[in-house]
Order: sequence, then structure tokens, then C-alpha cells
Amino acid sequence: VILTPRKHSTMTERTWSCMCGNFEGKVTGDPSLAVWCHCGQCRKQTGAAMQLAIFPTLEVLKGGDDLIRYEGSSGVFRNSCNKCGSFCYKQIGPDTLVAPLGALSGDVVKPTCHIFVKDKGNQAIMFDDLPQHEAFP
Repeated sequence: VILTPRKHSTMTERTWSCMCGNFEGKVTGDPSLAVWCHCGQCRKQTGAAMQLAIFPTLEVLKGGDDLIRYEGSSGVFRNSCNKCGSFCYKQIGPDTLVAPLGALSGDVVKPTCHIFVKDKGNQAIMFDDLPQHEAFP
């Protein structure tokens, strides 16, 4: 899988893998959006808000055929390793791939906002100085 929906300003590459190493991925460029997601599905998958980002290019380097592909909501697919269960990436519609920020190598990419805060329940929000959106901005 390789998608390049937007022109990107830098050629920074970051890689990540699942816990067992069966899956490996690479993102290129700066993210067009980096968020703390508080939606119910992210919280169920991780037990907390999840840090995610949309990058200009996301490439599956290894293990793409060994993923569990789960459609959590219409047109939104969560892809996880079928051996260790690690979340690998999310696909929103045909053109948007989303990488897990906490798993990326290289310089830290910091989320710039919170999304789906209406779904967070009584959980406290870390970094509450960032903009908060009730849904996807």
C-alpha cells in the first residue's frame, strides 16, 4: 500500500513496526494533521486517547498481507498485526492513511489538537492547552 494524497514539504522518513516485527511501515514528509484522538474506538483499542497523524505518504514495507483489517465504522479500517495484535495503521476512505505517532522512529511528532473530545467521558485531557474539537476538524 502506498498513498501520496498531498504534496509534502520535506522528505523526512520515519519507520515503525509492530511488537513482533512482522509488520513494518514508513511515512514520508510532515504530517498534514497530528492529533490526540478520544473517539470510543481508539480508547477501546488502546485504553486511552491515541496519538495519530496523517502523512503525505504511508508505505507498508512488510507484513501487509498478514494484517487483521477491521471496519470499525463505515469506511474506516483499523489494521493490526495478526500475530501480536499491535495497531499498525488506519485507513479512512480510499485516500487517507493514518499512522500511530507513538510508534514512529526519529524526532517526536507532537499532536496539535484533540479530536472527538465529546466521546472522552470523564477522562482528563493531557495537554489541555491544545485546541479541542467535538469531532473530526
